[in-house]
Amino acid sequence: MEQEELRLPLTQEGITRPAEGNIATGLVWGVLISIPLWISVIGWVMGIWKF
Repeated sequence: MEQEELRLPLTQEGITRPAEGNIATGLVWGVLISIPLWISVIGWVMGIWKF
């Protein structure tokens, strides 16, 4: 292997992503994770008050 291939690139292109994409991805994952939590909370509350 040559010495040139061992060096890391000075500019990391993959790191520079727009903040909007990260925010949108976080919102989507937050909604997907919170839906089962809310369903279980509603079921727990309805089980206590016997609706």
